[in-house]
Amino acid sequence: MEGSRKFKITVSFVLVLILVSVGIVFSIINNNKAKQDENDAIMGQTDLSSVPYITSLPPVTGYVGVQYTYDMKYSDSDSELSSITTSLVNAPDWLLIEGLRVYGIPPIGSNGQHRFDVRISDGVNSSVQENYILVQDNEAN
Repeated sequence: MEGSRKFKITVSFVLVLILVSVGIVFSIINNNKAKQDENDAIMGQTDLSSVPYITSLPPVTGYVGVQYTYDMKYSDSDSELSSITTSLVNAPDWLLIEGLRVYGIPPIGSNGQHRFDVRISDGVNSSVQENYILVQDNEAN
């Protein structure tokens, strides 16, 4: 009877030890997965090829009274052209956007450096390209 009781206690102790070990292992694995999910959320989307981004650079100089034009090129591995939209985020009033073209005529008095940001989106993901243009007097006039 005494041996049977010791056996039951030993088996119970081993089972508790196994359960505690499994719980600790599960907790460690779950914690590592939570950290990875948190890192992915902080870093953003892990598949950057599906985020549209502008691959071209605009002309850096414009002239007062002369049309400024920037025809953008972009890369996006998972979207059709029809789903791509662009917009000016920060830009001088004289600068406009239509499709993949930024254009405008710098007026008199607009000499100097101007910042303009272009946002490109596929309806799900987007990116912004920060640009600068130096407007100078038109020496041809």
